[in-house]
Amino acid sequence: MKKSLYFILCFAFLNVLHTMDEEIVVTSSLGGATLAEIDSPVFVIKGDDINYSASTNLGESLNYLLGVNSSNFGPGVGQPVIRGMGGTRVRILSNGKLVRDVSGLGSDHLNDVDMNDLQQIEVVRGPSSLLYSNGTMGGIINIVDQTITSKDFEGNDFNIGLERQTANMGTSGSFSYKGNVNDVNLTYALKEVNFESYDVPSGAIIHEGKPEAKESLANSDLATFSHKFGTSVVRDWGYFGFSIGKIENTYGIAFHGEEEEEEEGEHAGEEHEDERIQADTSSENLTIEGAATNLRGLDKLSYFLQVNDYSFTEGHVEEPGHVEKPGEEEHEPTTFTNESFEFGMKLDIGNQAGGNRQNVTINANQEDVAIIGEEAFMKPVDSQMLSFGYFICRELEVMDIDFGIRLDQVSRDGAVGNTLHDISESNLSTALTMGWDVANNVGITLGISSVARAPSEIELFMNGTHLAAARNEFGNVNLESERSNNLDFSVGYENNGYFVNASVYANAVDDYIYIKNRGTVTKGRPNVDYSQADADFNGYEFEVGRSFSTNNGELQISYGREEVVGTFASGGNVPRITPIKNVYRFALEQRDVTYDIKIMDVQKEDDIGFGESVTEGYTMVDFDIRRSIAIGSDEELVLSVFGRNLMDEKARNHTSYVKNEVPLAGRNFGIKLNFNF
Repeated sequence: MKKSLYFILCFAFLNVLHTMDEEIVVTSSLGGATLAEIDSPVFVIKGDDINYSASTNLGESLNYLLGVNSSNFGPGVGQPVIRGMGGTRVRILSNGKLVRDVSGLGSDHLNDVDMNDLQQIEVVRGPSSLLYSNGTMGGIINIVDQTITSKDFEGNDFNIGLERQTANMGTSGSFSYKGNVNDVNLTYALKEVNFESYDVPSGAIIHEGKPEAKESLANSDLATFSHKFGTSVVRDWGYFGFSIGKIENTYGIAFHGEEEEEEEGEHAGEEHEDERIQADTSSENLTIEGAATNLRGLDKLSYFLQVNDYSFTEGHVEEPGHVEKPGEEEHEPTTFTNESFEFGMKLDIGNQAGGNRQNVTINANQEDVAIIGEEAFMKPVDSQMLSFGYFICRELEVMDIDFGIRLDQVSRDGAVGNTLHDISESNLSTALTMGWDVANNVGITLGISSVARAPSEIELFMNGTHLAAARNEFGNVNLESERSNNLDFSVGYENNGYFVNASVYANAVDDYIYIKNRGTVTKGRPNVDYSQADADFNGYEFEVGRSFSTNNGELQISYGREEVVGTFASGGNVPRITPIKNVYRFALEQRDVTYDIKIMDVQKEDDIGFGESVTEGYTMVDFDIRRSIAIGSDEELVLSVFGRNLMDEKARNHTSYVKNEVPLAGRNFGIKLNFNF
């Protein structure tokens, strides 16, 4: 298989065709504006760059973006971290609507998103995300597809995809359809992924301070099945549609804190290869949305209703051949559930197309989270959230101004022991972004924001053993809302193919919530509390590059660097801060062929918080080659060849709770075929 992939790689490099001169205008769904009209730090990743590349988790698919990193827990789990902030400080959206899973309740829980048949992914760094959606202190990631389209499709488009990877002997298959039948838009997409446990470099797995010679990480397998159906009608008065989606995942938990307890117990020193801990997730989502135009006093009224039912079950699974030992304890599974209901409206006021965009938003949702079973470290929590927002964008002669203000009312009903608690928070957040065109080739942006975040369920009501993190965690019902006071300054320059983009930010967070070690141990696991302290996050992102026009296309080379420093006002480092990252990129784009080589140099992280250990640096070398082959007048075959971690580096994310036991995958090659007709 590897020899075939090397042959295909060489063949693709030899097939250099003609120049591509088609201009592409990318629009962000967050505000309906093109990227040239948006002053805030927004990334838009084209859907083809996701659909035609390697299947991976959300965090790893964005890892090369400056300011964006991943906290991994195996191939299925890659929770995004933006500017040193993760968890519920980073909001994951699907078509502008919050993804309501239980990823915030455990580092081994995946983000429940469907990465199949995407239109684009939008990333907004920092608290300025308040201007576009349910903003948080870290930022937002919005996954956009056309399941409910607001514009009529032209014709019928089918896609069939097949994929193979070497590091995990993984396969995936996908199908999608978009079309218009009797003035009704229809979409359907499904994808199935089957990955076995992935290969790692020898010595990459560190357990109890000692490297292991294993070249495969046990229980790092992943199986996913997802499908979604949508329909809409578009008329002069607007559009209306609905969608139904379902996602199922099964994956192994490569490391669990319970393993430490077992080794210290009766069967210490025995292997547990015949027993595994497995996670099974299932989500069902119903969305109704639409918009009405030409209303008196309004440019447009948009609305949506979303109902979501999500479950995550984690338990012991006996492998074939397992022999029960005398006195062996039986383990019950633990189930995490999230049942939610959300309604939202957006009223567009004024001349939206003339640079005077205004809108008012209203969002209301009910969310019921429960944990049932052996690892029920938190009692059920009912949350109600109501949000009101006003946003305005003005294009003046001297500058562009974006201003937003949002009032969030959050109520959580939970319990610690036998004591019930009803906790309510009302938070006012504001963000102002000003942009200037200093010269034809220079743009300057200044962002000022003050954004609040109410404590999450786990931060308030956690009360027990968190096995995935291998510790005993205790929440605090007296926690106050965090408040981020952020200043962000950006400069962009482009001339004669040269480009420079630089951002520097200072983010002072009052009452930052973090995990504080008590210094005591129970059953071999440390006891920790959710505590608060003022913290400062200061950092920058810098990118410089040049584009060259060649006889056959366009070549772009770039270098980028990011750094964030997190410190407490009273002294000491904020734990699990992302290390310095350098990104080198070489991309050649032609009419039918694209070549993309990325080198990510992650430096050693030794500015560590209390109880942390130093994480060594690594250099990740990846490539993607994609060729489009026209078969007929409307048929196209897209051949993609990719490689990951070509140097077979021992790599681990400092942000991961299990960085030593669950390193990143070793060298991986893959091929993907997509047939469009």
